[in-house]
Amino acid sequence: MYYGYRCYTKEDKPLGWLYTFSCDTEYAWTNKDLHWCKCWKTERGAKKHFEHYDSRWHFKSQGGYLKIEVMPEFSQSQSSAKSNQQRWNEANRDTLYQSQENYNQKRPIMSFRPKAELLEWLDEERTSDDNGEPESDASLLNRKLEKLKNLEQQGF
Repeated sequence: MYYGYRCYTKEDKPLGWLYTFSCDTEYAWTNKDLHWCKCWKTERGAKKHFEHYDSRWHFKSQGGYLKIEVMPEFSQSQSSAKSNQQRWNEANRDTLYQSQENYNQKRPIMSFRPKAELLEWLDEERTSDDNGEPESDASLLNRKLEKLKNLEQQGF
């Protein structure tokens, strides 16, 4: 469920849903292409910008006004519509896989099985954060490796 701005004339006639174009400088309404419309997931979000859009619409429509209303039909079309990022990912799969491979080569994931006594020692060395949550395995190992690196640089 999404909230949008319903456009009305000064005679209280509903026109459609507000959308903007030309870098948010031009205002118009539509009843067909609801994916163009200004919409928010919460009523609070819609209220946050309402005054700005309402005053601009009032000027554009020569006395009209906006109302925040639920756009139930938009939520159905939104779930089936793909985002720009998803469409780009599908159109450029090769580029996506290549960049992921380059990232993985620069930052490899290392896998090993430490001995049982090392695991016990690591559990003793594990610290807790401010919320009382124990340190993750990755952050524990990174912290210990950093300490070892510093000791080696000092000549130990």
